[in-house]
Amino acid sequence: MAKGAYFEELGIYLVVEESEDPVKMITSVTFSKDLPEEVSPLARDLIGHVLGTCGPVKADLDISGLTEFQRSVYKAVMAIPRGSTMTYAEVASKIRRPGAARAVGNAMASNPFVLVMPCHRVVSGKGLGGYGQGLAVKRRLLNLESIPSSIDRNQRTSLGQSSGTKTF
Repeated sequence: MAKGAYFEELGIYLVVEESEDPVKMITSVTFSKDLPEEVSPLARDLIGHVLGTCGPVKADLDISGLTEFQRSVYKAVMAIPRGSTMTYAEVASKIRRPGAARAVGNAMASNPFVLVMPCHRVVSGKGLGGYGQGLAVKRRLLNLESIPSSIDRNQRTSLGQSSGTKTF
């Protein structure tokens, strides 16, 4: 069953899908233009975290369909603190796979848990990079976290917004 919450600042719903198993696991967190069937407290908390009105959010995620590489990338991305960014190359280096920036980008593109694994915080060394919901949504998410969306690597470092190690 699709549960979610309206992300007013983006004009879109954040939808949380759960497994039908007795032990509820989150199978995906996505954006949608469609009204969810029920309200999701997790979706509300994730939106609150992006807006800075809620602390870190914990969720039981079903990661059984992810590769080991994706798991390592998502773990690194989840450690990027709110208000900070890393480049695809920095994430690749952090997981000890220098030269795998493109593969990191591919993992970001297939992220099944948006905002839980904050792929919007991963940018290109030359700009924003890509985003499944479009660059306008990525820019807005970064701006909501007080990250100028037009910054380059040197500006990000000088603003103290390079990689960090806080858990989401």
